[in-house]
Amino acid sequence: MNRVVKLSIIMSIFFAVACEKDDPTPVPPEITFLDGGLATDGSFALVRFEFYDGDGDLGLKQDESEGDQQYNLFVDYYEKQNGVWVLKSPIITYNVGENKYDTTDLHLRIPFIENEAKRPLEGETEVKLLYDFNVDTFRYEMYITDRAFQKSNRITTTDFVVN
Repeated sequence: MNRVVKLSIIMSIFFAVACEKDDPTPVPPEITFLDGGLATDGSFALVRFEFYDGDGDLGLKQDESEGDQQYNLFVDYYEKQNGVWVLKSPIITYNVGENKYDTTDLHLRIPFIENEAKRPLEGETEVKLLYDFNVDTFRYEMYITDRAFQKSNRITTTDFVVN
């Protein structure tokens, strides 16, 4: 009898583990701000962050460039004006050569990362971002989306102070 009970318990555990299904719910990616600073020549800002995508579906293919797949790294640019952060995205600059205003979005594309096994993806990346050279303090907020259009958390950079 004791042998039958042990065998029943082992079989129950085996069936419970074998029948366990993967959760089909997409998992949003996560990002963590690491650091940032200005390029040595001051021509752009550098932002470094870590990413983690539990279901491993990060990145856009080269031919995916329309609608919701145009960008997957979304950046908002803020300037400090009289002690208050003001959203200035997109950046609007005056093009003297063409005598017109230019509008620049800071959104970027994370390239497709091949991952047939659908294993979690994690890593670190650095992006170069534009800023208005006429301000003294600015920062960025950003988030990423994966291929299932799941949004990550938002990160805020440290303040960038232009000397």
